[in-house]
Amino acid sequence: MNIILDLDQNDYLYNLTSETDVFGELIDCFRICMEDENAYAGNGMGIYDNQDPLPVFREFLDLAEKRERILPTWWNQEKRGLRERMAGSDAWYNINCAVGKSDIVEHYKEGMKPAKLRILGEKIYGRGFTM
Repeated sequence: MNIILDLDQNDYLYNLTSETDVFGELIDCFRICMEDENAYAGNGMGIYDNQDPLPVFREFLDLAEKRERILPTWWNQEKRGLRERMAGSDAWYNINCAVGKSDIVEHYKEGMKPAKLRILGEKIYGRGFTM
């Protein structure tokens, strides 16, 4: 599946065209992982537990930073800080809002995007959707 979706080399985010696209897909990856965790494992975290999702999102970014070749070479702490603010204020890329598979498909106009984001999440978390 990773080869079919072009996710076998851990360079998926490298192929996106802008920093905003990279961070947006990281946000959506986080959101769909939280949705799956809540829906399939019954583990409410962040907005699913009526808590601020920012601490859980920061843990997600910490893990992404520790994984080899997940984040593009331009990624640094300054840009991370700027983009963390985007995660709580953007109309679409907002960790305070739940997202489902159909929302992702509609937004990206790509039927396989939810699968790509889930596989990216597995690479970041080091396991499937249940944490």
